Amino acid sequence: MQSLSAEEILAVWEASRQQHELDRALTLLAAAALGSSRDALAGLTIGERDTYLLRLRTLVFGSAATGFAECPECGERVELPIDTTALVEGRAPARPPDVARVREVEANGTRLRFRLPTSVDLAEVVAAPDTTDGLHRLMERCVISPSSPNEWPNDIVEMLGREILEAEPQAEILFVLSCPGCARRWEMLFDIAHFFWNEIAAQARRLLREIDALARAYGWSEREILGLSVRRRQSYLELVAA
Repeated sequence: MQSLSAEEILAVWEASRQQHELDRALTLLAAAALGSSRDALAGLTIGERDTYLLRLRTLVFGSAATGFAECPECGERVELPIDTTALVEGRAPARPPDVARVREVEANGTRLRFRLPTSVDLAEVVAAPDTTDGLHRLMERCVISPSSPNEWPNDIVEMLGREILEAEPQAEILFVLSCPGCARRWEMLFDIAHFFWNEIAAQARRLLREIDALARAYGWSEREILGLSVRRRQSYLELVAA
């Protein structure tokens, strides 16, 4: 895996603006030269995908990040320091053996064998009209045996959904937050795909503003401007603003 250059950040942003978040995550990973086809990346489990995204985010922006959340009690804005390197450490390997992706659980005397969901599976879930139908679609795709998961009662489907999360904890990153204003504590799900994309989009817009300013001032092409080091580009921007 390698970091993304300024040109690659702009290319990823341009290619992904109209994509669904599931596709954006794959576009980001494909740009990082993982040596895998897009189909292979789509076949990663969600935990594997998110581990790669955390590593790529660290390469591009460093390990320190800042998130924000709104207190559900009083509405105060709460700042959340994030260390993407720490989030990766101690998590499951990015590519465990295929056998590790197949799990078993017993429900009402029936032994269920299932595999961990991928981006392709989640695409079916997000297309569902409601949460219950989405869970049934996920079970239909991920349960290996027995067949006909659509005939199971909702409590079995929900239980299996919990088992899938427990089998791959790296797919669900939860932060416990505390409001400094009212002392309310709550859990927040951290979605690295969503968070990282927003950072990429913000960086791409900054790069466009820099290109625009320097092209107007010096008549340079986009390629010439992006070919400058970050420090050199900033020095020229300071001269333009002086």
